Amino acid sequence: MIEKFKKVLEEFDGTRLPIAFTDITFKFPVDTLYPNLCVHHAKYGLLNPLEGRTVATIAEIHLALYLGATIEYHEAFVVDSLDNGSYVFREHLRFLIMARSEAKKVDDELLQQMLKLYVNTLYGKVAQGITPKKSFDLRDGDTKELGASQVTQPYFAAMITGTLRAGLSALLVAMDELNKEGHSYVPISATTDGVLYQVGDKNGVKFEQCLKVKSEDIFETVKGGGNIFKPFAQADPVLYKKLQEFPVLRLLEQSRKAWGFDEYIEIKHAVNEVLNIKTRGQIGAYRAKE
Repeated sequence: MIEKFKKVLEEFDGTRLPIAFTDITFKFPVDTLYPNLCVHHAKYGLLNPLEGRTVATIAEIHLALYLGATIEYHEAFVVDSLDNGSYVFREHLRFLIMARSEAKKVDDELLQQMLKLYVNTLYGKVAQGITPKKSFDLRDGDTKELGASQVTQPYFAAMITGTLRAGLSALLVAMDELNKEGHSYVPISATTDGVLYQVGDKNGVKFEQCLKVKSEDIFETVKGGGNIFKPFAQADPVLYKKLQEFPVLRLLEQSRKAWGFDEYIEIKHAVNEVLNIKTRGQIGAYRAKE
């Protein structure tokens, strides 16, 4: 099976995502700034060391090899195409995501937040019960062991989380490579599927050019609601072009296009001052020109 995994890995170009895993021992070069392979720690959760042993998905292995990691394979597992290669949840998710998009357009905040929760819950249900966890049951008023759901599928859950980890790592790697070319990107925080980063003046990215509508009063612009930012490709063309070099990010872009969206990376916020408290704790500020 290891040879089969290596063959699938060699063919991985971002046009399709095979369900493939491998148990490996790895070691990155000592100067690797963003090693992308995770090792589980009993106390601290997932860590990204320079060396260790782990089970990783095909997208993670592909990026690790790109970063120069040496890998020793112990075992591998590849799932042959299911249902002629169809995607199990695609049509259902397309419906939910399009419905959320429409709710955003009419500023129905309650509906779009409910649909967001519904979409995210589906991914969570795929992983439910895989790791022992207790949950409070409102019906019985007691804490119980959370069992598997009707759609729990460890292979799907691992592919979802592993692919997104690879995508997030690729974003950081792309910034690092651009910095070596003379650019100035400073990642401040990165988690799940998003990055907060600082862009230096050399990149030519200014706050004002990220906005669809320019206004002397930023607060009036923000109060307008909806997505006030330009497409990421226009706001930061240097980074956008670099990201196209990574198969895992091309894969994520293709997935979004399959749902009818032109963008796979969106600007959620833009400020010219930020205070980073912790991974998910940020305070942003916009200081208007005097």
